[in-house]
Amino acid sequence: MRKLYILLIVLLVGTALEGLGKSYYNSVRNNFGGLYPHPGMRMQGRYKAIEDNRLVDENATMANAMGFDTMKIHSSSYRYQLRLANTNNKQGKTRSIKNPITGERTNITRTQWGLVFNRDKDGNFCAVVLSCENSAPYDDITDQRSMQVTLMQRTGREENILAQTSLSKGVSLEDDLNTICVDVDERGVKVSMGKQDLQPVLEADVKRPTGAVQVGYLVGPGASVSIERAVLTIDNERQVANSTLWTVEALDEYFAQSADPAEGYWKYLDRDMQDDWLRLGGRYTLAVVRADDGYDLIYIDGAQVKKTMWQTGMLKGHMTKTIFSGNYDLTWIDATMQPIEKDAQASIENGVILTLSFPVYKSQVRFAKVLEADD
Repeated sequence: MRKLYILLIVLLVGTALEGLGKSYYNSVRNNFGGLYPHPGMRMQGRYKAIEDNRLVDENATMANAMGFDTMKIHSSSYRYQLRLANTNNKQGKTRSIKNPITGERTNITRTQWGLVFNRDKDGNFCAVVLSCENSAPYDDITDQRSMQVTLMQRTGREENILAQTSLSKGVSLEDDLNTICVDVDERGVKVSMGKQDLQPVLEADVKRPTGAVQVGYLVGPGASVSIERAVLTIDNERQVANSTLWTVEALDEYFAQSADPAEGYWKYLDRDMQDDWLRLGGRYTLAVVRADDGYDLIYIDGAQVKKTMWQTGMLKGHMTKTIFSGNYDLTWIDATMQPIEKDAQASIENGVILTLSFPVYKSQVRFAKVLEADD
């Protein structure tokens, strides 16, 4: 019998890392996995290879270069850590960069490097950018070196600084390893870093993009990044469990051939709920698809609570046939992906109204049948 995953409509709020379950490592032990899909890259002033147990990425171009993990992150919360160094960050070290268009060379003494996160399908991203400077480079007595840490966001061609600070202790100010860590959830991002121990340095309200995102690293002009390891920790077990192969295109094609009046798209109509016990997770649009012992409820759109967790095509529930025509035992998957399967029913009236009932909580939600997913 197929395993069912059901989740409750009650709105639950957790901490950013609560429930994080699985970590994915990139290091020399796995040949740097997703960060190194194309070995021996040497093109357009950039060199990438594994040397001395580290992933080395050198950038001699005029623009920032980035490397992304091939893994797509669907979870609404995740942690990404990079243990890396910029070997071109020594005091007084100069790098000559050639402009590929004009052929002119520019000397760079202050190189940048960092961590990239929340990179969406349109190429927008956020980044933690590091660079070091000296307050008085020609005065050995008063000179002080510090690291500038900038949290920025790029949308289209526009870049905005979200937060910024300067560090002089707890981090390597030369070419040794530092760890950068971002904790991302629906409420924003928290940045920690350090040479030995992580210390909180920045935070900002950053809206996580809808859909899958990627993480990676940044190599500024003239920089040479040396990565010891990268660790991605995500709470994806429930999302993976609730994933299906359905897409809107596949559903459209399937429904065009179906003669079952229950199958099709159903859009939120109204509700009668006891808000002290149950809260509506969204004004959902669902697809009802025949399964072995009844019907699967497939999420299409409309999530408002934990909306970044929900992707089109995920399982939202299941209706199991009973001896009464048009009536079903209901299993439901709520906004936070917690299950409810006891004392819940579903019914279809006249082929046009789908009612999900939770009598223990004196609540119900109704959906109306529509022709298309975006009706």
